[in-house]
Amino acid sequence: MCQQTSRSTAYDKEFIFLFFKTTKKKLLSQETERAEKLAEIGAQLRQFREQQSICLEKVALVTMIRRNLLQAIEEGQLDQLPEPVYTQGLIKRYAEAMGLDGAQFANFFPIEPAPRSATKLSWQDWPQLRPMHLYLFYVFLIICSVNGLSQLMSGNLTAKNSLGAEELANQELKRSRLVTAKTHKVDSYTALEAVRAGESLDQSGGKPVMVNVTFNADSWVQIEVDGKTEFEGTLPSGTVRTWQAQEKLVFVAGNAGGVLIAVNNGQAELLGAPGVAKEVIFKADEIKTSEKPKKEG
Repeated sequence: MCQQTSRSTAYDKEFIFLFFKTTKKKLLSQETERAEKLAEIGAQLRQFREQQSICLEKVALVTMIRRNLLQAIEEGQLDQLPEPVYTQGLIKRYAEAMGLDGAQFANFFPIEPAPRSATKLSWQDWPQLRPMHLYLFYVFLIICSVNGLSQLMSGNLTAKNSLGAEELANQELKRSRLVTAKTHKVDSYTALEAVRAGESLDQSGGKPVMVNVTFNADSWVQIEVDGKTEFEGTLPSGTVRTWQAQEKLVFVAGNAGGVLIAVNNGQAELLGAPGVAKEVIFKADEIKTSEKPKKEG
């Protein structure tokens, strides 16, 4: 009787050891596959960015992703990135900012193990259960429950951090819209007072370069007036802004396809393709009232 009990205990220990060993191998193979896919994706994104002569800081401004995370993607540093599902979202935003197919890049990065074909097992194939088996099964179930709860809490914390960043971005957009609304209200009031007084309102402000910009989509922009940065930030869809310069005005947009720009009350033109960053330069000595403005970019 004692010999039978000792054999049963040895069998149970061997069964548990083989189970955890197999599970560990599966997890390691999944992490290896993710690391290989990430290295390939990062190399392609970095090569495309360098071909376009775009610095990593400008990509971080356009995508609102921290520079260290973008660098980790390019260098394939999986341990420096968040959970696979969030990493997949970062890859998608990075690729779309470069004008690439973000969904294709994101789907190339695996977040779940590949499905396996189901195999049919009969009751005879299962080992005979003993009271010791049930006890070990209960212990294993408790361990899995504790680990699952800890991972769930960690995932909720990561999700809350992500939601916090999105909330800050929404607040920034609301603040920009409020400032834009106030600016439009002041401009309209000035024009109305000038009409009532019988005076003409000089829209160019006496400066040879004036650009009127209309945003059909959200876009990050940077405006440099006569060598000095006048504005830098993200403006929402529906915003209309005007900037003036005495000699030169430099306009940079992160989403050229969402920007309509008109120079010196001329016809508004689309700046470029959607999702593509573009820079244009307007010089006073190159702009004539009878000709379209010349853009350098």
